[in-house]
Amino acid sequence: MKTANHLRCGFTTGSAMTAAAVAVYRNEKKSVDILLPHGEILKIPIARQKPDEAVVIKDGGDDPDVTNNCEIVVKVERFEGNANSGDIEIPCGKGLLILRGGTGIGRVTRPGLAVPVGKAAINPGPCRILAKNMEQAKFGNVSGEKLLITVSVPAGEIIAQKTLNSTLGVEGGISILGNSGIVRPYSHEAYAATIALRLRSLAACGVKTVAFTTGNKSTDAIRRDYPELLSDATIPIADFIKEAINSAVKEKFEQIIIGCMPGKLFKYACNFGNTHAHYNSLNLTDLRKMGVNLPDVALEEVKTMGALAALIGKERYKEVLDNVYTQALATLKSWAGTMELKLLLYDREGRKIR
Repeated sequence: MKTANHLRCGFTTGSAMTAAAVAVYRNEKKSVDILLPHGEILKIPIARQKPDEAVVIKDGGDDPDVTNNCEIVVKVERFEGNANSGDIEIPCGKGLLILRGGTGIGRVTRPGLAVPVGKAAINPGPCRILAKNMEQAKFGNVSGEKLLITVSVPAGEIIAQKTLNSTLGVEGGISILGNSGIVRPYSHEAYAATIALRLRSLAACGVKTVAFTTGNKSTDAIRRDYPELLSDATIPIADFIKEAINSAVKEKFEQIIIGCMPGKLFKYACNFGNTHAHYNSLNLTDLRKMGVNLPDVALEEVKTMGALAALIGKERYKEVLDNVYTQALATLKSWAGTMELKLLLYDREGRKIR
């Protein structure tokens, strides 16, 4: 029986897509080793392969992921034409990868997401992993060569009904996701216990300042902006903000630095101690309770902070963020008590907003 400390990791839909593409290109029939952004090597088994197509079965490990065990089907073809409007063009060495969403891959229908409207719902992180591994597989050595890579998920449209895709503006299937390439499973109790254990260990070593981050981008940004922090003192807390702060208070740290992006910031402002969508979904009508006046915006129909930014423009969005930031900071400080707390806000490119 597995315990909370022995949950099995899996791999993302983005890693599955990459492994299948590399398998076709290199004619690998059993498994593929792919390189992940932070230098890890991940071995992914190939379920089936034809000369121009490979199938990987998505394995989410012990994470409760609706895409677990679905088929990721990738077809790879030499290409001489022009990309379609929904395709994603990815430079790779001297060549070009044209990534196309096939059956079961959603299409972005609203602004504000990481992928432009009209494109296949394949996020930039997986595209970067794909390009890096295809380049390592020796594609792109010849100037001007092109490959058409079509990714499909036969059950994608059905699976998407169990996700938030339709409310976010992704229609017709699932999204290909995963900046890190790995699915790291957690239960609520196990993850909170891991955060508490790391803080206890740091405190025992005399560390006075810790940083909490919500994902890979905010982690990289904090490490860039605070190079003096020990690497171990930057802790990804995912959705467990209140429990992380409570644990830091218990261990008597002098300072907490929190790095987040606008979606999490909004939930902090709403006084959500756990920001996971399962517990607290993002409802932008709550902006009205914060005194944000947007009379020309139907907030009931806006599902993400990114979509709001695209709708109201840069200057008005900055005013909204300033208001949300003030209330989020007040919430976090109410949990932190007398401990010094800094809140840093980043955009999806890791640029500091404030």
